[in-house]
Amino acid sequence: MIAVVAVTLAVVCCGASPAAADPGVDASFLDALGKTDITVKSESGAVKAAKAACGMMQQGRPELDVIQLVSRQNPGLDTTRAAQFTAIAASAYCPQFLQRAEQPAAPSNPAPPAG
Repeated sequence: MIAVVAVTLAVVCCGASPAAADPGVDASFLDALGKTDITVKSESGAVKAAKAACGMMQQGRPELDVIQLVSRQNPGLDTTRAAQFTAIAASAYCPQFLQRAEQPAAPSNPAPPAG
């Protein structure tokens, strides 16, 4: 199934200005989206959204919050696809958060050990 989405993550939410444009990185990011069948209506909007997601991670926002915001603002992306978008964004624009973006959130209330 191909997800068609108009990526509209608000850059204002992040407080961080996007990094200087690097056409090679942007092209790699968009290519990676295409390889996962995430199709965007606006390439520049997708790049801005990816950088905004990185900005939120830079601010320490939990990865689940970032993924849920991407999903909520893009009805064509379910949570799984939003997680893919966020991981691809991290890979391209903020690789220091890549592992965090790829890892599922740890349960906040782990089960006590069986005893």
